[in-house]
Amino acid sequence: MKLNQIFCGSPASLTEILDARSRRAGKQKILLNTPGARCLISFSLNIPGEIKCFPMAIRAFEKGFREIRAAVSGQDLLSFEESRENTGPEAFFLLAADAPEIKRKMASIEENHGLGRLFDIDVLGPDSVPLSRSVLGLPPRSCLICGENAKACARNRTHSMELVRWRTAQILNDYFKEQSADQAAAAAVRALLYEVSATPKPGLVDRNNSGSHQDMDFFTFVDSSSALIPWFRDFFSIGWEHGDETGDRLFERLRFAGQNAEAKMFSATGGVNTHKGLIFASAILCGALGKVYKDAFLLGKKPPVPLDAVVGECKKLGSCSLKDFKAEDRRQDVSAGAGRRRSTEETAGERIHTAYGIAGARGEAALGFPSALTIGLPALKAWLSQGFSLNDAAVLTLLSLLSQVDDTNMIHRGGLTEAAAGKKEAGALLAELTPESFREKTAALDQSFIKRNLSPGGCADLLAVSLMICFLEESGMIA
Repeated sequence: MKLNQIFCGSPASLTEILDARSRRAGKQKILLNTPGARCLISFSLNIPGEIKCFPMAIRAFEKGFREIRAAVSGQDLLSFEESRENTGPEAFFLLAADAPEIKRKMASIEENHGLGRLFDIDVLGPDSVPLSRSVLGLPPRSCLICGENAKACARNRTHSMELVRWRTAQILNDYFKEQSADQAAAAAVRALLYEVSATPKPGLVDRNNSGSHQDMDFFTFVDSSSALIPWFRDFFSIGWEHGDETGDRLFERLRFAGQNAEAKMFSATGGVNTHKGLIFASAILCGALGKVYKDAFLLGKKPPVPLDAVVGECKKLGSCSLKDFKAEDRRQDVSAGAGRRRSTEETAGERIHTAYGIAGARGEAALGFPSALTIGLPALKAWLSQGFSLNDAAVLTLLSLLSQVDDTNMIHRGGLTEAAAGKKEAGALLAELTPESFREKTAALDQSFIKRNLSPGGCADLLAVSLMICFLEESGMIA
């Protein structure tokens, strides 16, 4: 977190700040002379230093404004107004309500809201005098730095201006980062749960059976999804906090977090790989989203952020993963020259890339998840628009992906011939689709895949990515 990134605005002079305070006091008296007025809420922000108005401060002000509006809903609100000058945003709420009651509500906002310590909410009675917390038996406001009486610390200048500004920036940054990370994690885990819940899915774990997987079931996936929730938040936060680093450096941070997420997954599942591919995809997608979101916040742009911008960052991060293939090629050259077998740590995706040139999950990420964006997401939206339930639309989206994507998991289990046959079977099922018969035909294809030990795990991951993007759009994070 860099202070000049947060406090990115024009400084106000001391004269301008003092003049604004004087105007505020005059405005308060004028408003309280309104017939029927019994109290006035005067709202501004506690922002140290000369820069009072900047994008994150405006967002914080809007949060506080909405909290106050909600708190006085049902009260006798006579009027309200706001202004956003270079000396800082301000708002006034004039009420025909009991001042002590309103003061208690405002004190609760200051104490309990995540940004409350930066809220300066005065409640004035008809005499234009702000009500004191102590008169109502409420505790004094605590210092940003040490937690002691804020007024005493300010009066004695206990803490340096630089330290107070740093703490203010930290509160703003952490609040908006964590709020956004929660939204991203909610969309991610929802996508994982919807993907495994969609039934029937050929060869895959669903609510009917375990597909071609003897070592896992539906509840294994629920356990794994639950264990990954905090890691989706971490992926987003890494993108937010380290987005100004090089792509390679940011990718390595995400990779390290992803490896820890894998360890938690294996711990939750008893050593079963349920979501390794999705951890990789989610790290790229959430990390890219975090970077774009931070940039938008600093520029004062409100959500949603453009999907194209997120995809662009995914491409940069995903391209870093392709270096694994180059490293593996070098290892293969050395091993072949020495007459040795290849490393036992080589993944199935690396073997298939070496044998057939299919890049799989890494290739999808490096290209910005084109299969999810050009096949999965459009198919999902199309099936939903035709009236299919989300379950059925998800199943049909999986079939759409399976009919067009070279799934490395299908190739790993059945070779190129069986993988190609599976694509044709999914395409034929879609070509003969009727709302009445597709479930029965998909269930039959499921049984066929189980007998042949086939599982389109790569397409299942792409379905989850498609669902996640759909849910991010639905929540207003991207567009």
